[in-house]
Amino acid sequence: MKKIVYTIITSLLFLASGCGDDIETRKPFGGDDGRVPGKVTVDSYEEIPGGVKIKFIAPNDEDLMYVKVHYKLDNGKDMEARASLYSDEILVEGFGNTESKNLRISAVDRHENEGESTSFDVIPGTPACITAYEELKTGPTFGGIFINTTNDHTNYLMLDISTKDEDDKWYTVHTEYTSMKGIEFRVRGFAAEPRDFKISIRDLWGNSSETYSTNITPLYEEKLDLTKFKALVLPGDLKVDVYGPMENLFNGNNRWDEMNLAHSQDFNPDEFPVWFTFDMGQVATLSRFTYWQRLMNNGDFLYDNGSIKEWEVWGSADVPDQSGSWDGWTKLMDCESIKPSGWPSGSKSEEDIEYARRGEEFEFPMGTPAVRYIRFKINSTHTGAGLVVMQQLWFYGTPIK
Repeated sequence: MKKIVYTIITSLLFLASGCGDDIETRKPFGGDDGRVPGKVTVDSYEEIPGGVKIKFIAPNDEDLMYVKVHYKLDNGKDMEARASLYSDEILVEGFGNTESKNLRISAVDRHENEGESTSFDVIPGTPACITAYEELKTGPTFGGIFINTTNDHTNYLMLDISTKDEDDKWYTVHTEYTSMKGIEFRVRGFAAEPRDFKISIRDLWGNSSETYSTNITPLYEEKLDLTKFKALVLPGDLKVDVYGPMENLFNGNNRWDEMNLAHSQDFNPDEFPVWFTFDMGQVATLSRFTYWQRLMNNGDFLYDNGSIKEWEVWGSADVPDQSGSWDGWTKLMDCESIKPSGWPSGSKSEEDIEYARRGEEFEFPMGTPAVRYIRFKINSTHTGAGLVVMQQLWFYGTPIK
């Protein structure tokens, strides 16, 4: 018993000693000489959306830790930007206009001694939310409104789309969160009758554009009856029935972590293009379709594991040639699955995952002929894998009665 007590006491003393050492190591390296760093020299600056990129010359102090810029946003909020001793530039962001701004720059050492600040004025670049507003384009689309604009510096923006409810009161029907360079999306779910819309654009610092107002008459469409869709396997077609029938694509299951997919056999990537065919069970003028990748494991399979990247959609109103040839087929559109982040294969952002979760939409060109049979000609997958995996395909348009 005495041995146990002795061991416990020894261990506690050791831990206490260790804790003291840890506290000591968290102190700044070296002694405090009591001297503040020298002044920072501003060399130049470059406009960026809603801010500036400052080039500076730091003082030659051995214990220099960082350089900081103090500034105020247009709403009066105090802000601070920092650059380490290994950098000679610093980003200042968050302004909502291009009026002259006063900044103060100073150096700080390892003991948090701050040197004398230098005051200077800059003209920030036009905020991204303002530029996006100026470049905004809208128009009617199937079931709603399309919104296009530019975001050349891939700033994070929020686009609020509002319309009126049954009581003629405005409400936000959709907010698009995006950092895409070319912003393009649709807001749907409306009847083909005139409707008022408002659009405003915000950034991360609370700056906002003016409100854009328009009146749009959405184009008519309806979701096609997916229960009529059936596989049509022709000679030369890729079989996508490894873990169930092709009809899994049309059963409406676009939920996470469901073992619901159309999965092909493995093949040599040199065999691209590959294709598969299906019968919609109805002749229709197509407006768009939505494609879902495999939604499993928190997005691990997205843009990977046989997810298609580039493909063509072909159609035919008549029963296809049973030999599997391309006679009688008409190319309807080219498609590409994109990642909003633009990140390389093997990586994905939260925005990429959310984009795929909602389903990727593809609109058929105006004037697309009415068809019944569809053929997907796949030219590549995101990782180059010789494999095709999809979870859902939903088609919209106007059935020919």
